[in-house]
This record gives sequence, structure tokens and C-alpha cells, in this order.
Amino acid sequence: MTYIKTAVIVLITAMILSLVLTYASIMTIVQTTKSNTETVLDSFVTQNFIYIFDSIKNGNNYTDTISSDEFVDEFATNCTFDNNGNYFYNIDGNGRYIYRLTIPQTTFTVSNTLNLTCCLDVLIPVNFAGKQVSEIRIPITVKSSYNLKYD
Repeated sequence: MTYIKTAVIVLITAMILSLVLTYASIMTIVQTTKSNTETVLDSFVTQNFIYIFDSIKNGNNYTDTISSDEFVDEFATNCTFDNNGNYFYNIDGNGRYIYRLTIPQTTFTVSNTLNLTCCLDVLIPVNFAGKQVSEIRIPITVKSSYNLKYD
């Protein structure tokens, strides 16, 4: 009878440890993705500030010279993701994806501050017994602001 108790305790402990490690893995993926997106968004603003501020000076909140496609290309290059057209993804050594990202959607607004917003979803597969049973979708929104200085 004590062997059954011991087996149950070991099983419950293993399940709890598995949940903790899975949660830590998911949070690492989300935080890394968010940090990388912030870096790319800040870099995008820095590289394109001339076009953005010329548009702002002319009273236009939209400029044709900067497109979200440029940001997506820079995002893919800097974050080293593979792209299948609809998603960016990261794969393991067996060719299975570890997680996927939707294509980032970027917008910007101006009201004495330039506000850039990037929205994307992280999709993380949930596996059980070697088969994918579900997928967790975690939305991420990253904002970058640049204060306008007037002379």
C-alpha cells in the first residue's frame, strides 16, 4: 500500500514540475518575442524618422514611403524567423515548429508624440503523448513612442 502512495506522490510531483517548466518555457518565448519586437520597432523608427517627420510637418499622419511591409521584412531579418507566407515560425531539429507568430500589424499616430504600435499573436503548440492537442494563442502589443521637439 505504501508503494501506491509513493507512486501517486511521484506522479503528482512530476505533473506539477511539468506544468511549472511548461509555463516557464511559454513565458520565455513570449518575453523574448516581445523584447525582439520592441528592438525592431525602435530601430524602424530610428531608420525612418526623416520620412515620418516630413509627413508630420506637412500635417499628414500617413506617409506612402513607409509601409508595414518594410517593418515585416526588418522583423523577419532581425529575429531570424522562417516565413511561410502567413506565419513566421521557429522550428526544432526534427522539423516541427516550436512556436509561430502571426505577421505583425503596425500603425502609427501623432499627437505631439509619435506613437507606433505593433500587434501580433504568438501561437504555441500544446503536445500530449507526442501529438499536438491544442495551440495557445497569446496576443502581444508593443508600443514605441518618440516625443516631438519643437524649436
